[in-house]
Amino acid sequence: MNLTRNKITFLRDVPSDIKVDKTSGWRYHYFDGLSYFEISTFIKSLGDDKIFLLIPLFASSKSLQNATLNLSEPFLVNNKSNPELIAKFIIDQWSSSGFNKKEDISFTFSFKFKRVSFSYK
Repeated sequence: MNLTRNKITFLRDVPSDIKVDKTSGWRYHYFDGLSYFEISTFIKSLGDDKIFLLIPLFASSKSLQNATLNLSEPFLVNNKSNPELIAKFIIDQWSSSGFNKKEDISFTFSFKFKRVSFSYK
């Protein structure tokens, strides 16, 4: 399966005959800024043959108790996913969110992610 190489592969795009095991816990990766380089470094750091469910987030701080904006529904990535496509998608989602208009608010960008596995039903 070409996970997020030519288009974003949302969880809903997985064929119904494939079971997605999502029992692992959520983890967070915080970025210093929103850049292609940082996203690319994160994607390349994912282990071979590992699949992750990812949600891009903006928050008012690294604390989970503060306001958080999920930029999209969950999508699937591996270390061969296209970081340029992911960065463009995130920037487009942020631009259309309306929150980018608030210049006096500082945000932290992060990925909420978990490892998943596929099996046939």
